Amino acid sequence: MFTRNSLARSTRRAVLKAAAGALGIATVGGVASGHKYTTDGDLGEQFDGNRASDAANTDVVGYHSLGGIGSASLAGSPDEPHYGGLSELRVHDDIAVISAFSSRDETPGRGMAVLDVGQFTRAESRAELEHAELTVLSFYGNENDGAACMDVKLSDDGRYAFISKQPFTALFDESELDLDGDDADGGGADAAALEVVDISDPGNPEFVAQTSLSVWTLGPHNAWYHQIGGREYVFTTHGEDGVTGGINVFEFDRVSGTLDHVNWWNYSAELAEPETETDADGGEAYAHDVVVQDDPRFGTPVAYLANWNAGTRLLDVSDPTDIEELGVFEQDRAHHAVPAPTLLDGKRVFVAGHENPSSHEDGYVRNEGESGHYYLVDADPIDDVLGDERGDPVYLGASSTLRDDGVEPTTRTAFETYEDNGRTELDYWILFESTEQTFDETPGFEEEAADDDREYEGFDDFNLSGHNLDIDAEGNVVAGHYHAGTRFLEITDDFALEPTGHSRVGADVPEDATLGALSTGTPFHWCAVTRNGVTFSSGINEGPQAIAHEDVPVGEDTPIDARVEREADASLFTAGQTSQVRIHVDGDEPVRVRDRIPGDWEVVGGDVTVDEISGGDRKVVTVDGTVESGTVRYFVQVPSELADTGSYTVGPVEYARPDAAGEYGGGVSANNFLWRKENGETVTKTVLGVET
Repeated sequence: MFTRNSLARSTRRAVLKAAAGALGIATVGGVASGHKYTTDGDLGEQFDGNRASDAANTDVVGYHSLGGIGSASLAGSPDEPHYGGLSELRVHDDIAVISAFSSRDETPGRGMAVLDVGQFTRAESRAELEHAELTVLSFYGNENDGAACMDVKLSDDGRYAFISKQPFTALFDESELDLDGDDADGGGADAAALEVVDISDPGNPEFVAQTSLSVWTLGPHNAWYHQIGGREYVFTTHGEDGVTGGINVFEFDRVSGTLDHVNWWNYSAELAEPETETDADGGEAYAHDVVVQDDPRFGTPVAYLANWNAGTRLLDVSDPTDIEELGVFEQDRAHHAVPAPTLLDGKRVFVAGHENPSSHEDGYVRNEGESGHYYLVDADPIDDVLGDERGDPVYLGASSTLRDDGVEPTTRTAFETYEDNGRTELDYWILFESTEQTFDETPGFEEEAADDDREYEGFDDFNLSGHNLDIDAEGNVVAGHYHAGTRFLEITDDFALEPTGHSRVGADVPEDATLGALSTGTPFHWCAVTRNGVTFSSGINEGPQAIAHEDVPVGEDTPIDARVEREADASLFTAGQTSQVRIHVDGDEPVRVRDRIPGDWEVVGGDVTVDEISGGDRKVVTVDGTVESGTVRYFVQVPSELADTGSYTVGPVEYARPDAAGEYGGGVSANNFLWRKENGETVTKTVLGVET
């Protein structure tokens, strides 16, 4: 076994330096959406042209085809759609963004759409959704017809979007397009890049920056934004091969509008003993997706990395320049892993999903027709590592699919340093178990079941695979499941994963507008995100839907309208000096307020409670009681025995409703049940050292 800090840093830095200086060479043959396999088989045609219309416990309460700028009733009908493919959707308060995989001549030059979803996120009841509409405010351009905008994420304040671009459009016959679109301006020229867009004026998005690395032959597949230590970071996942594949970390400076590459992490390089070779099989170790949250128990920033056949890996990213592993759940095809945004009945859990390129692909476990599992995993064992009671990362177990009698894992390379403790997931859910399952045994496939001549034979080209998911603070799970639509699950009190409904309703868009290289059918849902009791699903072929579930209340997660600002006595201090901090609140409802200060600063006055974040480098200062409009004060003393002058980051200021779910958390569902970070409120303080 190895200890948490046993890796020789010189070895790791040497690998990092070598990777950064090398040009990664990779072929695109056999790659679809950045994954190892694609098949182009005839089973992918079973849903072509299909317009499914099946639902249980759900209603589609909003739809927009993204045909043009304006409300759904004016510019969003299915017969006037976006031509090309759509991908990721994200929501912040009143605004949603959707990345465009491709944009053909009929709707040229689009890389992202910005929507107003406020009539849904601000609805006080289900009844208000009857008249709510999705509205497109603007389109943001893509200046490279070889680039697919795969993924998009938002900053905590919703002012910036971060787009992951990859040169994949040619694989789907989607390149050589007309880029002279009148309704989509801007965008960077690189096809493999991380791009920053200012959407503070959602009707006029503006290009800020674009960055690329020499090893990014295929670019970043996904990304995640998170504030750490008062600074803003973007984590990208990239997996062309084992040496260059992994997580890249960038610090975003909104003042200068720049992205600074500060670190790279790869499981095989990080966990290797000195002088051992790193894994060079990119398909096995593909770093596919990453989600970061402030751990709901300790407050430590933790990354959940879906690392394909290297499993789901949990990482301590409290210092983004020195990432350390906390634990791993062994599985194959780890595609998307999402932590619950808060503790559920006192337990930390996450859901990890497969993505299946083909139900008949050789080498995958139990893959004759299966559509991919969603595993519910107990992550409480990382407490020992976060609490410094254990130095080694912990083994969170192996999926039950790997433990079935007679089944051998596809690879043990990524787990050979761990001792198998016999654990497995708490529960799992799967739509199709195998080709022996019939359509009439599968909720949502009534039309197929009614056709006596139609049998389930499996699938190709990802078209019945599970995809991206979200979890709300009550334990409701929503999942985009390609042609199975959006699936609704519940994490029960006894930690089972139970289905509660589905929406398999497809818009009747023209077939020549769809991403026909995969399928022309609808629905074809890339992802689902839940806010205020409404689920927003991104249709690859048809555009976004808003879906309401009959058992999920609407109106309990509306945006908080509050302005919170910090004012301090000075930005320059002498060691040992005391400073007054004033936090001004102007809102429409009472909120709790808190601040963050360096770990070695002391609070010496004020009606506040002080807690230390795990690791000791930050303290959380929470104002006692609530504030609706007014100013609260507390006093801090900077270190008195400071010989050298130093700079310290203070903030960000955060606020929450009185009934916020826990002290920390977040992740995908950084919603209004949780604490909200206010960008722009971090400041740098300089402390002058004194001779001792």
